[in-house]
Amino acid sequence: MSKTRIVVALSGGVDSAVAAALMVERGFEVIGVTLSLRHPDEEFSSRQNCGTLEDRRAIEETVSKLGIEHHYLDCYKDFEAKVLRPAWECYRRGVTPNPCCWCNTGIKFGELIKFAHKTGAEKLITGHYAKKVLVNGGWRLLRGDDPLKDQSYFLYRLSCEQLAFADFPLGWTSKSEVKRLAGELNLRRVAEKRESQDACFSFAGEPFPETLRRLFGEEMPGGVFTYGGKVVGGHDGIHRYTTGQRKGLNVALGVPAYIKRITAATGEIELVTDQRELECAEFRVGDLNWQISPAEVSDRELQIQIRYRSPAVAGRITAEPSGIWRVNLSSPARAVTPGQSAVFYLDDMVVGGGIIL
Repeated sequence: MSKTRIVVALSGGVDSAVAAALMVERGFEVIGVTLSLRHPDEEFSSRQNCGTLEDRRAIEETVSKLGIEHHYLDCYKDFEAKVLRPAWECYRRGVTPNPCCWCNTGIKFGELIKFAHKTGAEKLITGHYAKKVLVNGGWRLLRGDDPLKDQSYFLYRLSCEQLAFADFPLGWTSKSEVKRLAGELNLRRVAEKRESQDACFSFAGEPFPETLRRLFGEEMPGGVFTYGGKVVGGHDGIHRYTTGQRKGLNVALGVPAYIKRITAATGEIELVTDQRELECAEFRVGDLNWQISPAEVSDRELQIQIRYRSPAVAGRITAEPSGIWRVNLSSPARAVTPGQSAVFYLDDMVVGGGIIL
């Protein structure tokens, strides 16, 4: 009797390696696939964080020890067009994007599911810390059990079809357990590998938006910092800054200053010293993606998360004309940032989300 064939996304990290090992242990025919997102010009990509020699060696060790087939998919052109270019267009307008959310839908799950279909695989497995359960005949995405590693926030843009085809075996475990399993399986490289917190296209010692500026060969005009209506300093381009930012402003006010507002048309960045001025209890979102019908949650109390590392806040959402939704929080959130994703949860279940306007 032939084994069920599945595709496992391998990044060179411990999570994807252990996910693959669990699938082999459960008796599946596993095909490992790695997306190559490196710039084709080695002079440009020599300091790029993803797809490093260390990553490749870790993947080779994993594939060898598990005895599985493995492929690389060159997706840089699509990655640049669907993720990097739109991200740069946001930064140059003074908006802070969340490119990981776009990449998951358009590149990672998009290209990997295409590959899976071509090879006759029945499922795509990734190392994300999230859970998928069947509710009333439909698949639903839930938070992972490890609150420090839950990655459901980054997966809210998956389509219902993508979610149905994918699975996340690490959603029911913790990071510490995954590292223990890697040690038991003698996956030395991934078990000992330092976990990266950087954007996959970022360069060591350089802010991600500055890397994008260089990539697309654009120049950004400088501008000014203002405080209380007065100019208090200058800057080299709004792409370097985001709402709520305190570090790296190089403005001496005698007390900590924070970015409240970025005006792209003039290059003005408004500063405040009272963090209460950064608080906001009402905002709007666009470009929505739903994993259940919005009619089921409109004007119900939800948990709303405005960035990956921020705790969710209770609130309600209501539809406005032209596909825009208004979010009302029960208590103010700090530094609600245009371009970031607001993800809506019903208890621990992702119901949808959109881009903060």
